[in-house]
Amino acid sequence: MKGFTILIVEDDTMIGGLLQKILQREGYDVRWKKDGTGIWNDLRHIDLVIMDIMLPGEDGYQLTQKIKNAGLNIPVLFLSARQDIDSKLQGLTLGEDYLVKPFDPRELLLRMQKMLNLTYGTFMQINHLYIDAERKKVFNGGFHQEVMFTATERKIFFYLYGHRDRILTKDHFFDYLWPLEERNQNIINVHIKKVRAKIDDNEGSIIQNIYGEGYRLNTCTKK
Repeated sequence: MKGFTILIVEDDTMIGGLLQKILQREGYDVRWKKDGTGIWNDLRHIDLVIMDIMLPGEDGYQLTQKIKNAGLNIPVLFLSARQDIDSKLQGLTLGEDYLVKPFDPRELLLRMQKMLNLTYGTFMQINHLYIDAERKKVFNGGFHQEVMFTATERKIFFYLYGHRDRILTKDHFFDYLWPLEERNQNIINVHIKKVRAKIDDNEGSIIQNIYGEGYRLNTCTKK
């Protein structure tokens, strides 16, 4: 799933390399560390951690405890050869999930997807935008770059999104936003231009001007 950044903490070169290839093939941005050294500066850019337990220096339990103590809302999936119930219970207490090695990549990807959905919501991707309709948030190119709309701009974007792939006339916008005010058609143009600028859509491929009719938010765009 594009837009998510995954941190792998795994000291086994073969397993770490395999994980990196699997996740990159799925469109994830991947960072790989062989121990806990140097992960702290990266964590504010991380959406999910795949954590081994038996690591040089601090083990995976200790690192995860520090992540949680720091108040970072980053889900952790333990990936370990330890199969005993005590290890699993400790991992599930500290983190969000636990998967035993050897593992099937399909199971790993499904568990990750569920964890990401639970933590960040279910998003729709349109070109470079990631849209969380439930929380009325839009992210530009990744989940650490929220688009900062004004209240009116947010209403306009999600009004278009709620009627995506359909043409909305300027009267539609006035009826929705300002039903009792004088209808200065240029106001809509100005607000649409500002929304486009904030989502890097200056060419109008996402929010398209349908000449003589209105505007349409396209879910399929040509780059």
